[in-house]
Amino acid sequence: MKHLTLILGGASSGKGKYALARGNRYCSSDKQNTKKYYLATAQALDDNMLSRIEARKKERASDWITLEESIKVPDAFSFLNKRADVVVIDCVSLWLSHLLMIRGDYDIQAESETLIAAIQKVDFSVVVVSSEVGCSIVPADPVSRLFTETLGRMHQSLALLADEVYFMTAGIPIQVKGGKS
Repeated sequence: MKHLTLILGGASSGKGKYALARGNRYCSSDKQNTKKYYLATAQALDDNMLSRIEARKKERASDWITLEESIKVPDAFSFLNKRADVVVIDCVSLWLSHLLMIRGDYDIQAESETLIAAIQKVDFSVVVVSSEVGCSIVPADPVSRLFTETLGRMHQSLALLADEVYFMTAGIPIQVKGGKS
């Protein structure tokens, strides 16, 4: 991978908008020939999510190519090799929750490791967006604990690999790791 940026934060903290801005920074000087992909993991399972997806689509400039994949995200990264210059994946916490809740037969720890391995093999820059859920109390039920613990370990692994890590709060990026922004 050329460059890895991890952007964490709470719900509606500005992660997606900032990820697009970071993604634009990794484009070649010849922006006409740059292939920018937005890998969307959301599913419109209700009207609220449909509205959120539509709003997010309007935030993206027309030069971003949208690829929708909510389950086989590691395969999407393999597909994008030799095609993309930069990929924003929004978001891995939602992807992980799909694996856990919609397709409960997945080993989410193994799947998160597979995704990290896939990201390491790509020939383009990657901006990973994810919700930070570990700032609250330990969940009472086993499924929520599994999700929180797996996501936390995935964040740690991604942060270790990342060139830059940002934490978003109230639309403001706080640089946690990396050089000057």
